[in-house]
Amino acid sequence: MPSQTKRISLLLGIVFTISATGLLSEKKSKELVVKEANIQFLSEAPQETIRGTVSKAEGSANLDTKRVVIRVDLNALNVPNRLMNNHMHENYLETEQHPIASFAGLITKWDLKTKTVEIEGDFSLHGITKKNFKIQGTIEEKEKDFLIRSNFEVILTDFKIEIPKLVILKLNEKIRIETSILWQSKE
Repeated sequence: MPSQTKRISLLLGIVFTISATGLLSEKKSKELVVKEANIQFLSEAPQETIRGTVSKAEGSANLDTKRVVIRVDLNALNVPNRLMNNHMHENYLETEQHPIASFAGLITKWDLKTKTVEIEGDFSLHGITKKNFKIQGTIEEKEKDFLIRSNFEVILTDFKIEIPKLVILKLNEKIRIETSILWQSKE
């Protein structure tokens, strides 16, 4: 009997260890970091359509606390035309003074069944922070990673980015932002 009790105790210990390890790895996957980012902006004005891209971003998300932080390096933002690119960085975004756009907020919805995600928080651009900024998107599970896509608009005057009258027909005050960010479990 004592040896059978030892075997049962050993078996229960192994099962508990396997279960605890599973719980720990499950807990570990609740912390996410940005693996890849593709962020595009689009300005559709009467005389010109301007598209730009940036892929230099970093961020973290905690699915337990619902906290999300993401930072985008605006110096890496590019449009195809070199002159336009210089004007964008020097005259509008002033990336020398304001190199980072950031978002810090809380996940208000994370539903893998409907594949929807919503976050609300503070969006900072050009030295100005807009509170209660809402972003909605879709989630696609890719093994242990999550691909989150979202589209939203930024109004330049909300961030004190002025459009000179000379280019009003070439640059829209409303800029459409399209993001595709792959988040991975933090190791």
